[in-house]
Amino acid sequence: MSRMRHLPRSLPLSLTVGLLGLTLALTGCTSNGAPDAPASSTPEQTSSTPSAPSAPTEQRVTVSAMGDMLPHQAVNAEAKTTGGYDYGRYFDAIRPIYQSSDLVFCNEEVLASATSPAQITTYPRFRAPTQFAESLSRDVGCNDINLANNHMADYEQADIDRTRDTWDALRPKLIAGANRSSEEQRTIAYTEINGMKIAQLAFTAQSNMGHTTFGLNTTDGPLMDEQLTEARKQADIVIVSMHWGTEDSTATDAPQRELTQKLVNAGADVVIGTGPHVLQPAEFIDRPDGGRTLVWNSLGNMLSTQVPVNNRTGGIAQWQLVRTGDGPVTVEQATFTPTFMDFVARGVSLGARHGLRILPMSQADERVRSEFPGESADSRYAFVQKTVGDQVQVVR
Repeated sequence: MSRMRHLPRSLPLSLTVGLLGLTLALTGCTSNGAPDAPASSTPEQTSSTPSAPSAPTEQRVTVSAMGDMLPHQAVNAEAKTTGGYDYGRYFDAIRPIYQSSDLVFCNEEVLASATSPAQITTYPRFRAPTQFAESLSRDVGCNDINLANNHMADYEQADIDRTRDTWDALRPKLIAGANRSSEEQRTIAYTEINGMKIAQLAFTAQSNMGHTTFGLNTTDGPLMDEQLTEARKQADIVIVSMHWGTEDSTATDAPQRELTQKLVNAGADVVIGTGPHVLQPAEFIDRPDGGRTLVWNSLGNMLSTQVPVNNRTGGIAQWQLVRTGDGPVTVEQATFTPTFMDFVARGVSLGARHGLRILPMSQADERVRSEFPGESADSRYAFVQKTVGDQVQVVR
């Protein structure tokens, strides 16, 4: 006897929708009815554009340098204040030219060791108050100090000691040239700025008086060669201060040129010349190692009361130390901004000078004409350009 077959009941709507979705998924259908691409057995590759390499970083150090600082009688007298001395007032008009520099080189051409007015002396043997060094640091902004010069040995070793003691308290970035001991003389001054290690050496070819073997760095003997060799090994940049030359001569002499070649051959990067009290040529000289040495043969006077117009024409030398990436440090953008040492001279005495100030030559035309008939700021610029030469830019 056959049995009757029963038709299945209708499925609930929710279950029907679910089964439909499962069917679509298993059959690979998409919402638009097109089949999916077959799955790949390899991972999907993503394409990207390589990023451009970053430019090497550039580091710079700005250096400014000024010439001889000679506190004659009137310089000390007009710097006197109620509480001491302020030599910085003489630099007010030119300070904006150099105040942003990382290093400011100054040639302190005198002992700064007098602790009472009775001890202060001027030409021909100089002994300035200890406040001279303090004011050069605090008010002028000097932080790279040269003490290798003829007047540094005008008195006793104790005066050199006191001068160095004074500077110790002021903590300049670099100081060289005069010493309290043999150990200090052998110690090279280094500083690091923006990742560059800079050495400062200082020597004099002239000395007024006798001194200890260690008190003053001179160009004779083995010290200069030894320190040049050591500094070249240790530093990225070697700056050498040289007190040399013939006074009042705008031309270099034979001993200068001989010493210059010696410094170039040893790898000095910058040579700063002082001593002649007038300007001399500036030049770049190729070195055997492939580098170049910037030589300022003489920066002339910066602060003094010497009367002749060439003695009163000085300036601020400036240059950049540049390193790109891990490359060598190069010396670039050498410039010279002329200045005029302004004062009114009343009589022949070095004390008969009034109204002392240092002016940018661009602001000194009236005063130059007043003091020196036939001269002008333009004639002084022409003198500077002819003397310094065309290897550095003379800034007007």
